[in-house]
Amino acid sequence: MTLYRQWLLALRLLLREARSGELTLILAALLIAVTSTTAIALFSARLDLAMQSRSNDLLGADLRLQSTSQIDPAWQEEAQRLGLSTSQTLTFPSVVLHGDDMSLAAIKAVDKGYPLRGILRIREQAGDDAATLDATQGPLPGEAWVEPRLLALLNAQLGDEVELGTTRLRLSAVIVEESDRGGNFYNLSPRLMMNWADLERSGLTAAGSRLNWRLLLLGDEQALAQLRTFRDLAPNQKFESLADSNQAMANALDKARRYLGLAAMLAVVLASVAVAISAQRYASRHFDISALMRTFGLARAQVWNIYALQLLQLGLVATLAGLALAAGLQAGLLAVLGELVPQPLPAAPWSAWLLGASSGLLTLLGFALPYLLPLARVTPLRVLRRDLQPVPLSGWLITSLALIALTLLLFLFTHDLPMTLGMMGGGSLLVVIMLLALNGLIQYLRRLLAQRDLPLMWRFAWQHLSRNSRQSAGQILAFALTMMVMLVIGALRNDLLADWQASLPDDAPNVFAINIQPYEVDDFRQSLQDAGLQSQKLYPMVPGRLLRINDVSVQELAVADDPAINRDLALTSDQQLPAANVIEEGSWQTLLDESGQVSLEQRLAGRLGVGLGDTLAFSAGGVEFSAVVSSIRSVDWGTMTPNFYMMFSADVLAQLPANYLTSFYVPPASQAQLTALIRQYPGITLLDMQVVLGQVQALLSQVSLAVELILLFVLVAALLVMLSSLVAALPERLREGAVLRTLGAGTALLRRGHLAEFALLGFISSLLALIGAEAICFGLYRGLLSLPYDGLGWVWLWLPPLAALLLALPGMWLMRRTVTVAPLTVLRELVE
Repeated sequence: MTLYRQWLLALRLLLREARSGELTLILAALLIAVTSTTAIALFSARLDLAMQSRSNDLLGADLRLQSTSQIDPAWQEEAQRLGLSTSQTLTFPSVVLHGDDMSLAAIKAVDKGYPLRGILRIREQAGDDAATLDATQGPLPGEAWVEPRLLALLNAQLGDEVELGTTRLRLSAVIVEESDRGGNFYNLSPRLMMNWADLERSGLTAAGSRLNWRLLLLGDEQALAQLRTFRDLAPNQKFESLADSNQAMANALDKARRYLGLAAMLAVVLASVAVAISAQRYASRHFDISALMRTFGLARAQVWNIYALQLLQLGLVATLAGLALAAGLQAGLLAVLGELVPQPLPAAPWSAWLLGASSGLLTLLGFALPYLLPLARVTPLRVLRRDLQPVPLSGWLITSLALIALTLLLFLFTHDLPMTLGMMGGGSLLVVIMLLALNGLIQYLRRLLAQRDLPLMWRFAWQHLSRNSRQSAGQILAFALTMMVMLVIGALRNDLLADWQASLPDDAPNVFAINIQPYEVDDFRQSLQDAGLQSQKLYPMVPGRLLRINDVSVQELAVADDPAINRDLALTSDQQLPAANVIEEGSWQTLLDESGQVSLEQRLAGRLGVGLGDTLAFSAGGVEFSAVVSSIRSVDWGTMTPNFYMMFSADVLAQLPANYLTSFYVPPASQAQLTALIRQYPGITLLDMQVVLGQVQALLSQVSLAVELILLFVLVAALLVMLSSLVAALPERLREGAVLRTLGAGTALLRRGHLAEFALLGFISSLLALIGAEAICFGLYRGLLSLPYDGLGWVWLWLPPLAALLLALPGMWLMRRTVTVAPLTVLRELVE
């Protein structure tokens, strides 16, 4: 028989078996595997391409000089002398007022040269259908451009005036796209773009304010290289090139890919288990057909070819359908994440589609092929003697092939062999832990049930689960893992910030005031008292950067990538130890009695490898100074009061320019007083933490919703594992049902027994998931975040019955033949 005829025969058999439902579960499992992996691959590839193709735009220039203090004009003069195009920008957080409404905004001031490179699109009329313009310069003096979010928060319209500091700006356009938007904590806030000429009138650029100055440079590479050598950079300055920008974006993208990829791989693992179970049943049901083909003269190789081709055809159908579904799923991910990803995104490359398609192929090769290989070994004598079984493959070989396929799939996603092996080891450890927990739970339930005279349906259900313990354990683990992950994500998304806020006293500070100048301290404190607002202590704050540890540059140490090394820290001094601080090592009194001392936050000290007696060198305000570590403090960062990494003896910071920081509580009914304070002190930035926390909550919701979208596929895959197990055990179930009905068991009893069995399966799965989720959340809350943990509460009441119903309905539907077909018919079918 030619290969073409073998292909046609395989296709004819495939169509016949598709009509009978033989391959439905394998097809569904492959769909889950291909869809989930392709969707994440498409999502990641499109983001990656967007970052690469728009890297120049995202940087806004060919080279960028960034500083937390004003950049010496000599840099711009030298750049222009070298023939480079230049532009200056300044970004900072501030509160914007419109009538009685206010909002924290990410302010960006631009000069007439902006934008040098990239995309700046605006609409000069409201509405999504208004014409979009490519701007060649920023707003005119006296005007401001804003993102649509800010209009909504301020209840403002284009043409209205808003207050920013001591100036008023007319809203003249809506920002549609700003390619060099960048990202940090304050860029969670909506953008307001203003003209550089309005900066001085705003009064918001006082020394010590939280400002980010940038000099954008565009031109010849040789001139850019020459400018780099113009003079030494200050410690708080750095050049950012395309390579630097790409690396930061690549790191962020890689984290997103790994988190979503991990969720997708959980779906693939469960779908692979369903494929293996279904393939094993499919093979056992085709021993007779293989024997017939051998008697008709087909060689072993031809029989093997027919089944391999049939598997390939099934894989092609599943792959094509999965790729189509994946296109919709990744579009859903992008819609959920919204403004968190750059828009518009380029089309995905062919490599992303191939990665998804290869996941289906690897799943078939690793989990279905080992069970189909024995079909070619069926002897023709089986036609006469059905007890002749082909020699199965070694269990170790089957397990090895599955593990190799799974490892390859993980590696395709992570591109990191150590991480892949770590995930395999960690996943195996988690399964072992959950199996031990499951065993303990079952033992407890067994003792509990043994003490009670249960109805017959529950005894029937329990005995069936116990008799098929390995199969039941796999099903319970699949559902428990899925529900546990969804519970943890839901708790973190919905409850974490709320629980933290609930743990605070009712009058805990909810507004931070920063950038208070020394000459404003007394007046600001008096204004708070006049308004009936009680502030915390006002702390001097000096932005400074750590340079050396024991005369060794931090850039030469292993901690060079620590975030505390690459940004300005808030340095302060005070005679009194803050209430949320506890001395763990050393003495606070040493800092008060001796000069040149510093007290260091405990976690930072651990990350930097710093201990008592070590000497730290800093730079602040263009001045270098050093201090000796005299104490190490633990800090409760969740108290909503000012806290600091570094606290110095008074002499260290005495000669440095400082502004002040405090926090205070504003009752909900006194928001008008907060607005009045902002107008009275326009140079002071007042951060309403309710607004900030709302932005963080929105971000958490978007990201967790994207992960939950993938976890829906995990849940479907877990259902497929259960259905595959039940279908594989269906002949035994039919035989058991026929025997019980022959012995007098009624249809109602069998139905109730099946209902109880699957409900019990869901109930136990939910209990295991709840125990695991409680343990993880307890560790996160109490161990990592030092927050009180109240448990999942009402979830214990509604999840077990919901899980029981979720599993009982498909289980009852699948077991319907065991109670609707006559026992004699079932026994005849089984004999035949």
